[in-house]
Amino acid sequence: MSRARSDVDHADRPAVAAGQPQPTASTGSARPEWQRMVNQRGPVVLLAAMMVGYFAVFGTLTWRQHANFGTLGYDMGIYDQAIWLLSRFKAPFVTVRGLNYFGHHVNVVTIMLVPFYWLGAGPGFLYLVETASIAAGAVPIWLLGRDRLANPWIALGPVAAFLLYPTLQWINWWHFHPDALIVAPLLFAYWLATRQRWSWFFIAVAVTLSCKEDAALAVFGLGVLLLLRRQWRAGALTAVAGLIYFQVAAWIIRRANGGLGALYAESFPGYGDSLASVLSSMLRHPGTTLSALVQPDRLQYYRDVLSPMAFLPVAAAPVLLITAPQLAVNALTSYTPARNANFHYSSIVAAGVFAAAVEACAQLGRRVGIQRFLVGLLVAAALATNVARAPSPLGAPYHTGIWAAPQPKHAAMREALLLVPPSAGVSATDNLIPHLTHRVHAYIFPHPWQLPFWGVQGSSPPDPRTVDYLVLDMTTTSIGIDQEPTYRELTNADGEFHVVYDRAGIVVARRNSAGVTSP
Repeated sequence: MSRARSDVDHADRPAVAAGQPQPTASTGSARPEWQRMVNQRGPVVLLAAMMVGYFAVFGTLTWRQHANFGTLGYDMGIYDQAIWLLSRFKAPFVTVRGLNYFGHHVNVVTIMLVPFYWLGAGPGFLYLVETASIAAGAVPIWLLGRDRLANPWIALGPVAAFLLYPTLQWINWWHFHPDALIVAPLLFAYWLATRQRWSWFFIAVAVTLSCKEDAALAVFGLGVLLLLRRQWRAGALTAVAGLIYFQVAAWIIRRANGGLGALYAESFPGYGDSLASVLSSMLRHPGTTLSALVQPDRLQYYRDVLSPMAFLPVAAAPVLLITAPQLAVNALTSYTPARNANFHYSSIVAAGVFAAAVEACAQLGRRVGIQRFLVGLLVAAALATNVARAPSPLGAPYHTGIWAAPQPKHAAMREALLLVPPSAGVSATDNLIPHLTHRVHAYIFPHPWQLPFWGVQGSSPPDPRTVDYLVLDMTTTSIGIDQEPTYRELTNADGEFHVVYDRAGIVVARRNSAGVTSP
């Protein structure tokens, strides 16, 4: 027996059937978790080094992304303005979005970030939080791998695959989204369930739910999985908690704060205009639903999600119940970005498929040699797909301009930002607004004069008089719209604004008469 395997406590060996609960400290068959981790110092040190490496690389890249004006109003500006408003005890009506923050989504966890905004935090900090949270997902992956694969060193293989997973790295690249914060607590919840540590399990479930209303779908799926594993009480409580929280968050909190609108009718056209009618229609017409699920773009989405794991999660299909509800939503919605594995809509999917990948390695690898082969295959597939299509320094897209680089006009941008008083209302180009969202009135130009992406259907239009300054990058479009006509109309001889700064295509214009400024 190798030294690595002899260092593993007997309680770390796989259960008789992969996916079944492990012994817990309460049974007397396992030492306290912290003590066992100390005794596995070598793998733990390497685990920490891998996480720190990920954080160092993507923390640096994302910080530079914002500093080099590579973030936009949707969605960095939305979350930054919302959390800033909460930190100032103001009504969190996000003018970047045209909605109350909790009508946009129910991201209760972001309230925990408010104290950091008292200290001056902003978009760069949000990126760091997201990066750290993704890296933290490596811990439950390692703990699950250690238990299932009976070797703390081999368990580092799934960790490497997790940190190389293209979907997670793209989610990290594309702004800040609380969806990304779901991954770590959801994986912890799954691992804690396998250890039957129910008190900590329900804490992890609560944290998962606090990230976004969509997390309730994953919690419901996890509850159903536990029921299938005959964990009756925990499974029933978990599934019911998921259902209740989804109803409360989506139908009470969001609706009370002006959200939803015609969400279901727009997202699932032809199925209905409410959750109940959509589900009923899908069940009454299974052929139509199945046909939608196997369309070519959906099949490509499934391949993009599973190929970095060599399709191993399919061998642990029951674990994919965690992912199934969100995967179905992504596949059936008319909103095509949801089927792009590079967007945050796949955060929950990523957590579920990785838990399944670890279980598959254990289930198929009854012999040590086969097990190591499968883990090696998992790492090889993750590395190959990372090189082919991830935003990491290893990936082919890295040098294609996806990471914002310094440009000569950035000096002018920074000068322009300094001309806007802290309390002034502002309308700015999409790439400039995330640097101006620590105020009550911050709009993506041409808002509030034109409203292509404002609120939901039936939302009241904003008052243009709340804008005191325009800050525009005339070398680009704003939210996909040519800003030149509106800018010329506002700054001509009879216009409401006059230009006070114009350099390298960056323009600042101030209102001619006093507007309605932010308090």
